Amino acid sequence: MFANDELADSLGDEYDQWKDFDGLNHNFDGLGAELDNAPNLGTYMFEENNIFMDVPNAFEEGQKIMREGGNLSLAALAFEAAVQKDKDFVEAWVALGQAQAQNEKESPAIRALERALDIDPNSLEALMGLAVSYTNEGYDTLAYRTLERWVGVKYPQLGVPARGTEAGPDPEEMGFTDRHQLHEKVTNYFLRAAQLNPSGGAVDVDVQVGLGVLFYGSEDYDKAVDCFTAALNSHAHGAMKREGEEHLLWNRLGATLANSARSEEAIEAYSRALELRPNFVRARYNLGVSCINLGVLDQAAAHLLGALSMHKVLEQEGRAKAAELLGGGPTGEGADARAVEHLLQANQSTNLYDTLRRVFTNMDRRDLSTMVGPDMDLDAMRKEFDF
Repeated sequence: MFANDELADSLGDEYDQWKDFDGLNHNFDGLGAELDNAPNLGTYMFEENNIFMDVPNAFEEGQKIMREGGNLSLAALAFEAAVQKDKDFVEAWVALGQAQAQNEKESPAIRALERALDIDPNSLEALMGLAVSYTNEGYDTLAYRTLERWVGVKYPQLGVPARGTEAGPDPEEMGFTDRHQLHEKVTNYFLRAAQLNPSGGAVDVDVQVGLGVLFYGSEDYDKAVDCFTAALNSHAHGAMKREGEEHLLWNRLGATLANSARSEEAIEAYSRALELRPNFVRARYNLGVSCINLGVLDQAAAHLLGALSMHKVLEQEGRAKAAELLGGGPTGEGADARAVEHLLQANQSTNLYDTLRRVFTNMDRRDLSTMVGPDMDLDAMRKEFDF
């Protein structure tokens, strides 16, 4: 994928990590049957001292934050409050899983989505979201089985055998041949489901996304691209393409294009995602990675700095909202600063900083690489790059 093999070697293994569905650092190379058993992630662990526990409409607050592209950590806290008040609130569990997945936290996302399936084993949104999260984490067999359950629920006329109503698919270990056969079987179910829907603008978006995930799993990226493109061209919406959230699917298309060494087309897809959601940090980050793949390091650095700038804005907005909820008034003044900071502690990935630092190093700009970190002066970087 790299324009320069020497550059790829010097940048290290970090740049071989865009193989998940969203194109961000879930590296599962070499994982096989040992990860195809159900992950033992335990029950969902809630954050302590959740400010949304006293908010009567926490679920609606979380939805508003998501719609506006706000701080994902705060959205997750709102959904946590909603499910703690009503442990059987399926929609809130699903929303919590989606928020955590978008916040680069696949493990809690899986816990939340599996809890949703405990309550409603036929939740189509939970099944599709879980299949994507399993794919991101390299649990291929679980992803295929979850997709099998999804298509069986959505299209009972296909006669898909029921596997029970447990939260996760059967956890028994499978060999490579068995996994391949399962993949082929589930792919055929989805192809049959696709034939049940009209072509053009009214195709079932989630069927196309499911097929895309399946083709992605077999590294048939061109077919996966066709499926994601069909989903985007459809006038319909679904679990993986909600109204107002099309930017997520554009980003996934970009990640698939990038994995098939089509970096220039990936850049177009990421750019489209950013047109729809200018503060979409993940797409800006992935755009930088595609520029690295093309060997244009100046542009890569600019996009990575832009992603960091967006991240800072979202942090500031989230801090203001948290301060307001903590009793600091509309301006947030008077709120406990340490309590606010604790609420926004989200196990933030260091990937942006690490990537930018290595880009600067390979540009022979060690003076800039030493400046990279959580407290870096982004304004000083604007003298060097346009972002």
